[in-house]
Order: sequence, then structure tokens, then C-alpha cells
Amino acid sequence: MKKARITIVIVFIAFLVVVSGGSLLMKDRKFSPNENRYLADPPQLSVDNILSGKFQEGLEDYLRDQICFRDEWITIKTAIQKACGDTDIGGAYVGKDGYDFEKITPEDVDDKLVARNIKAVQDYFADASETIDKDRLSFLLVPTSGLIMQDKLPKNARLFDQTSYIDQVQSAVNDYNFIDVRDVLSSHADEYIYYKTDHHWTSDGAYYAYEKWCESTGHEAAPMDALAKTVESDKFRGSLYSKILDAGSAYDEIWTYGPADGKPFGSEDCLVTRDGKDETDSVYDRSKLEEKDKYAFFFGGNYGEVHVQNQAADEETKGENVLVIKDSFANSFVPFLTQDYENIYMIDLRYYNGDLKAYLQEHDITDVLVLYNVSNFISDRNIYKLTGGI
Repeated sequence: MKKARITIVIVFIAFLVVVSGGSLLMKDRKFSPNENRYLADPPQLSVDNILSGKFQEGLEDYLRDQICFRDEWITIKTAIQKACGDTDIGGAYVGKDGYDFEKITPEDVDDKLVARNIKAVQDYFADASETIDKDRLSFLLVPTSGLIMQDKLPKNARLFDQTSYIDQVQSAVNDYNFIDVRDVLSSHADEYIYYKTDHHWTSDGAYYAYEKWCESTGHEAAPMDALAKTVESDKFRGSLYSKILDAGSAYDEIWTYGPADGKPFGSEDCLVTRDGKDETDSVYDRSKLEEKDKYAFFFGGNYGEVHVQNQAADEETKGENVLVIKDSFANSFVPFLTQDYENIYMIDLRYYNGDLKAYLQEHDITDVLVLYNVSNFISDRNIYKLTGGI
């Protein structure tokens, strides 16, 4: 028994030596493709940082991020947790049928911030309605997969009450065009409308919401079965996989839709400008399909300002210009809008600081669409910028 204990101690010490030595010898990594985030740098050593505790906190983050074979250890840890029946892993929930879910609890929600964000949209719509009809000012709030696919959540999942927050927003913008997509998404909950390893909706989920938008705004959507579907990648593991790093996770597919006799929507007869430069002829960036974050295939990711000009606009769409104030959920939705407008202007408030009231006049905006996922809307601290320039 004594020999066994000594052996365990020796093995443990050897393990620490190998891991510590490897961590010292290996070059620090700047970015983790699996987690899609930048890793911690060594903290700055100074008396002030030590006294304030910043050095100790930074050192802990640095050691945690730069440990040798970090991703592999997380994968092993996840496998052990799953084997023990744990479904709350890495800040996400492991659900049924290969689905993972965002973990956002009631304690994660700042009700004061929610109220401020709702007020910002109300004020912006009120100002915009001076020049744009109220029924052309729309708000589409996308529920998370945790609400729509509750049957696939693990039993212990504890999530914030997003129905209550969606209802609050709907009530606040009742004078305008609130597009409630809960019922239409719920009616297709048994379909592939959300990715399994990512928090976004798929192109099918975006399309069903687009149909609802068309119904609400007087546009016409072609039936899905009349469209051509193109699978662009079948090797996508998204944001939720990055949290869990489960070696057994399925791969998601990314696909596009277009007319039966043509290319995907937004891939021809378009001029796309990102942040005033980087002109391309497509809303898709195929180079991103070779990278970890394949969802960035849509528009190449997130930019402060994107302009999509429909160079084949017909008489019905000429002069129709929409401003889309958005998060990343809009990136797979907007390609469908290329059928309906001559110009689409996309603003991501995380990266844009301009005057959005003046923007309406400068670009002859005829429609405004605010499109957010509910979890992003209630937590985004940039939505005040809607009225920052007003």
C-alpha cells in the first residue's frame, strides 16, 4: 500500500514537471481557434499591480490560458464530466440529440440595462417616424434555441425567462411593427433551424423568420421547396463547441438558398462594401469556410457598417433602402433581403459610432429593421448609441 502511494506521488510530480516544463518551453499562443478568442498575455509586474491584485489575477488567467496542451486537457475534462452525467459544462448545457445550448440564468440579466435598451429603441423609432411610416419601422427579436427546443434541454437546465423579455419589447414598440417569430419557429422545432454546436439559427431558421417578415411587411417570399439549397460546409463546429470542447460533438452544416435557376441570394449582381472599403461582389466570404469560425462565411463576420447594393434592382425595388441595425443573427437573414431592396445598410452598434438619425436622411432610408437575438439584446451595452447622436 505504501509503495502504491509513493508511486502515485511520483507519477503526479512527474505529471506536474512535464506540464510545467512544457508550458515554459512552448511559445505562448495568442489566439485559440477552438474557443474563438484571444488568450491572456503575461501580466505586467509592478508594485501597483501587485498591491491592487491585478498582477495575481492576470497571472492566474495567463497560467490557465497558456498551460501546455490546454485544449486537450479541456477535452479530457469534458469527457469525464459527461461520463459522470454532468450536463452543465464550460458555461453551456449539453442537451439531447447532439444539441448544445447557451447557459444564461436569471442572475445573468441586468434588468436596468434591459430597460435602457428598450427605451433606446423606442426613442429611435419615435425620431425615425418623423420621416418614415411607423409600419416600416420593424423589430424582429429572435428567441434562443433554449426557448424553441425545450424538449432537447437537459433536465437541470436553468435559463432566464426570455418569453417575459420578448413580451416587454413587444409591448414597448406596439405602435410600430413588432415581428414575433416564436410561433413560426416553434412550429418547425423538429427541423434543423438552430445549429447543434453554435448559438445561431441556421439558414432554415432565418428563412422561416424571413417568411414572417414578408407577411408582416407586405413582401412575398418564395416557398422554401421552390428554392435551390447549396450545402457550403459540413465541418462546422461553432461557439458552443468552443465552450465545451467535446470530442464527440457532431459537425454542423452551413448552407445557402437561392432561386432554382440561379446562384445563392446575394452572390451575384451585388456590390458589397464593408466599413467603407473591401468591395466584393458577394455577401459570402468563402475563405472563412477554411477557418474555425465558419459562420463568418456570411458577410465575412461582423463589421460596423456594411452596404449591399443590388445592381439588378427591378422597378419594384428601386429606391427601396433598408437600414438593418443588428447582431450576428442578421448575417444569415439579410441575404434573403437582397430580393427586396436596392440598398441594404447594416449597422452593428458594437463597432459603429455614427449619428443614426442623420444616417436615415443621408441614405434615403425607407425601412428600418432592428434584428437581434434576445440574449444579445438584453446584454448589449452599445444599444444606447441608437440615440447617442440624436
